[in-house]
Amino acid sequence: MNSSSMIAIRTIRYLSLALPLALPLSASAQDAGGYIGFSAGRAFADMDGSGIAGSLQKGGYRFGQFSSDEEDSTFKVLGGYRFNPNLALEGSYFDLGSFDFDATLLPAATQHGEVSGLKGFAVDLVGTLPLRDKLSAFARLGVNNGELEQHFSGTTRGTGFVAGSDRGWNEKYGIGLQYAVNEALSVRAELERYGIEDSRMIKDSVDAFTVGLVYRFGARKPAAPVERPAVAAAPAPAPAPAPSLPMEVTLSASSLFDFDKTDLKAEGIQALDKLVQDMRNLDYEFVLVTGHTDRIGAHDYNLNLSQRRADAVKNYLVSAGIPAARITSRGVNSDEPVTRPEDCRNTGSAQAQIACLQPDRRVIVVVTGTNDSGN
Repeated sequence: MNSSSMIAIRTIRYLSLALPLALPLSASAQDAGGYIGFSAGRAFADMDGSGIAGSLQKGGYRFGQFSSDEEDSTFKVLGGYRFNPNLALEGSYFDLGSFDFDATLLPAATQHGEVSGLKGFAVDLVGTLPLRDKLSAFARLGVNNGELEQHFSGTTRGTGFVAGSDRGWNEKYGIGLQYAVNEALSVRAELERYGIEDSRMIKDSVDAFTVGLVYRFGARKPAAPVERPAVAAAPAPAPAPAPSLPMEVTLSASSLFDFDKTDLKAEGIQALDKLVQDMRNLDYEFVLVTGHTDRIGAHDYNLNLSQRRADAVKNYLVSAGIPAARITSRGVNSDEPVTRPEDCRNTGSAQAQIACLQPDRRVIVVVTGTNDSGN
């Protein structure tokens, strides 16, 4: 069994192990579905100058001058099925172009070689990682079955250069970025490496850099806004009763701070001013400020962030006239979440997960004591 067959068998085995893991997810994944695409760009080969020189030496020749064309246009047509937002199986037809070399030799002779017909089909497993709201990175691992045609001409003898064609399985892998223009259409830029075996001119692979479009079938469209019948204006609410003790106030972290920050925003200061005003009507004894984060990120970092946010609220209350000796602040990381552990999975993007976990990011202020009335 040759090396290319062993590589292909090993890669197919990896795909066969990973694919069953994706199938159970596909049944419940809302983002499953097929897609097609097209991309084009440039292909780059590394001409094996030392290997060519070695073949020429068998006939008693050495290089006088050597030149090569190692770049050409390339394209591929693809189709795939996405099992969930992070895993897809993709097939493609590709054409990597052609590459050649020309050599002037000593003693006087010439040699020309060309690799053409580098086309075939490939099967890849594609893993995607969301980076931003519409931007994601992906990596692929698979196999390609390409045809290789080699042509030689010149005045040399005994060098072993024989024209012919070959087809075989080889490894294929790559990385790329994808930007979602909308729910159905995305733009891709990627770099792929196609393994090439049994070539007398190319070392062992051809690299392809391409840019293209991907169209997804069955993409969900935004729901049309629902027109609601006009409702008569409700009467003005009665004044709220004075607060009583114990009093607990939950302040959303998004209203107090920017994401991953500890500086109070104007909206958060207004909420704290209202809290201070309510406390002036109470005979309070103790104030506990507790900072909470979501479960995104490292535990130690989030524990520190939750403590610093609780301290920021405490410091503002002190600056507004609340005695510091009556206030205790603490951070609890994400140990007391509002969301359940199974919530906010497979949201499709990092921004969507952040929005889903918003209820967990909060600061809770608990005020204990007695009312002025003695109740």
